[in-house]
Amino acid sequence: MRHRDQLAFATAAVCAVAAALIWWLWVAPIVQSVAAAEPHRLGEPVAVQLSAGERAGVWASGIAANLGTVECRASGPGGGELTLRSGPSLDWDDTLWWMTPKPGFAQVLQFTAERAGVHTVSCRDALDTYDAEVLVAGDAFGSGSLGLGAGGASRFPIGSVLAFGAVVFPGVAVLIPIVIGLRRWVGRMRDRGRRRSSWGGVRTRC
Repeated sequence: MRHRDQLAFATAAVCAVAAALIWWLWVAPIVQSVAAAEPHRLGEPVAVQLSAGERAGVWASGIAANLGTVECRASGPGGGELTLRSGPSLDWDDTLWWMTPKPGFAQVLQFTAERAGVHTVSCRDALDTYDAEVLVAGDAFGSGSLGLGAGGASRFPIGSVLAFGAVVFPGVAVLIPIVIGLRRWVGRMRDRGRRRSSWGGVRTRC
């Protein structure tokens, strides 16, 4: 039992470290980026300065965003069009929506800067009916995937892993010590009850 408790405490420690790193290196920068970004209405170009290879996220809020009818185009410093990508099935808005400093905004697209300079994003409603606001801020979708399971056969998008770990790892790190502490407390109470019962039996026989 003691060996299992040691393994459990080690797991809790790993989860605590992983949670701290995720929140420090991923959650906090995105929150700060979204908070600093200025929303624009559909049709208004959004200009943002990016470094070469830097990823940016297009965040949207409004009816068009809720309906999924926001269409965007992104261009680099030379005017060349950049590829816009949608996010994974599990993303920031599924687990960390409450951390978004601008309520109602969720990331809808991402793009990567090919060259350093000013990049421009323009969006519209595909139905030409509904309105929305957009901003360009930090990217929560991420890139690449993480292989889990036997031989890494099951691959999960990095953005999904981070969004999942940001809320699950802290909970595991807190719950494991609590569960072990409660189990030990219950065990001590049972031992005391047994000792009292045994002493009561001895006195009765005497």
